[in-house]
Amino acid sequence: MAEGPPVIIFGAHIAALGVLRVLTRHGVTCYVADDTSDIISRSRWRRALEPTLAETTDSAIVAGYLEGLAVPSAVIIACSDRWSLGLSGIPHSLRQRFPSSLPERNAIEQFVDKDKFRALVERLGIPHPRAIPLRTVDDLDLATDAELTSGFLKPTDSPRHKVHFHTKGAFVDSRESASRIVERGAKVGIEFMLQEWIPGPMGATILIDGFFDRTGTIVAMLARRRIRMNPPRIGNTVSAVTIPLEEVEEPIGALRRLFADVGYRGVFNAEFKRDERDGTYKIIEINARPAWFIGTIASIGVDLPWMNYLDAQDLPVPAPPPYRAGRYTLYELQDAAAMIRSVRSRRRPLGPILGPWLRGDRAMFWWRDPGPAIGGAGRAVGRRVLGAFGRARPTAS
Repeated sequence: MAEGPPVIIFGAHIAALGVLRVLTRHGVTCYVADDTSDIISRSRWRRALEPTLAETTDSAIVAGYLEGLAVPSAVIIACSDRWSLGLSGIPHSLRQRFPSSLPERNAIEQFVDKDKFRALVERLGIPHPRAIPLRTVDDLDLATDAELTSGFLKPTDSPRHKVHFHTKGAFVDSRESASRIVERGAKVGIEFMLQEWIPGPMGATILIDGFFDRTGTIVAMLARRRIRMNPPRIGNTVSAVTIPLEEVEEPIGALRRLFADVGYRGVFNAEFKRDERDGTYKIIEINARPAWFIGTIASIGVDLPWMNYLDAQDLPVPAPPPYRAGRYTLYELQDAAAMIRSVRSRRRPLGPILGPWLRGDRAMFWWRDPGPAIGGAGRAVGRRVLGAFGRARPTAS
């Protein structure tokens, strides 16, 4: 059981829930800063912090909030892109009271801002999808019609785009539709890139989760192969299977170069896709924070939240034992939604079904903490019922 300081979790969704559950299992007292009704609010272990704070990237606001807390000291953990930016920029004078395992803000900005990330991997010569920055509608003239219809529009600020448009990007079928999307984004301060779509099956995508300690050492890594995602083309991984690190030596080498260049520290999640045209792994993105499956990864044996907690206090971070390949990770509600999409389209769901559902490590349902799964399922059913009611309601004549 832990005897150290408590943790303040900044986040409300499945990654934050995973961090809460894992650290509680270690005996760490965990507070949640967000004022939220998201799934973390259903956890039996959540302790709401008073006062709460709305998610923000403004480090000055975050610093003022931390200074006013009655908690004498706590490790802080960011579980979203926006929180990572906000917390990484607090003054050094606050970091003794509220230590974290976060890099400097400029390092995180290079991952959150997708155009900065494009420039970073280009400078380092790391294989990546071709991308054309689209700062105005006129920049669409830099792309051919074939490039427009074979690629997709990727927002440079994904968190802001998700808030406004509830997607991670868009495919377009014409120059006119691309112009409409770019113009609509510009009205709320969002820019895009036209990014090449890497062909290949779902399993061509691999995900690497790991931890860099304060000395720049990779303490742990775990690799997974994607099984399904939701939505199907521009979405999030909802089920995957662990694979040996020996299968992804090329991506690991790229990560070492990249993280050394920016001076990275903390938890990371990286996505690569193997381009079947030349056999090269292309880097898609890096999340400088805990990802959805951080709780299930800990169950497999790579306990990233605990490493984060130790490193934030400048304590030794022990390397985990080797993990076993062939372990499934599953986000139940999202995986079910992915399969329902396939069935409605009269297609068989991609990948194995029984293995992940019968033997997988689940992101949402834990026997000792069933509230988030019950609440999440209830909300999902409620949305479907309301949606069906809305479709069935007759229109006024």
